Amino acid sequence: MFLQICQYLAVALPMPEQKSRLSQLIINKQKSRGLTERECAVELGVLQQTYSTWKAGRIPREKVWPALAKFLSMPEDTLKDLIDEATGSPGGKIPALSVYGNARTYGRMADRKEAKLKFDTSRKTVPEGRYAVIVDTKIMEPALPVGCKAWLDPGIWPKPGHDVVAHARGNGWIGRLAKLENGNATLHRFGADPIEIADVDAVHVIVLSERI
Repeated sequence: MFLQICQYLAVALPMPEQKSRLSQLIINKQKSRGLTERECAVELGVLQQTYSTWKAGRIPREKVWPALAKFLSMPEDTLKDLIDEATGSPGGKIPALSVYGNARTYGRMADRKEAKLKFDTSRKTVPEGRYAVIVDTKIMEPALPVGCKAWLDPGIWPKPGHDVVAHARGNGWIGRLAKLENGNATLHRFGADPIEIADVDAVHVIVLSERI
């Protein structure tokens, strides 16, 4: 089956309206814990000004990664993946949430075992524009916690290490892309065994997530 993936075309966007997924996770964690910027900075052992730059999109220095991973309640390897993702995207950033404001929500990844979503195939087998899904599985925690909304952009080229939804036969599987070749995608999930999706139609990259 033909693998339908579009090459990413970088578009320059105003800096204040852009956030990497790492920055968004830092912002979400501060909000969920009800902390001030100063309290977060003290816990992390950095200046408040430094912490503020992380929220704005600057990449933390390697020496603070252990403290930041603990702050975000995730393994250091997961944090490193997020940092690689942020530095690997155009300008180290990705489009703002406002860019996805009109994106259609396709459904809920509620299959707790396979993290699978049955897509509405009455119109299109695979979504063509930007869209969102609700994550209702622990398979992708802590990067994508239960109850968050994840936005996907079919225009971004998927690479190993990206969190993605792989489409095949009217279904979508969520996971971290490990390999994509010969029309097959291998996905890793934090709470389950790796899964291989055969004859994929498309692999779409998750670019933003937000608790709802």
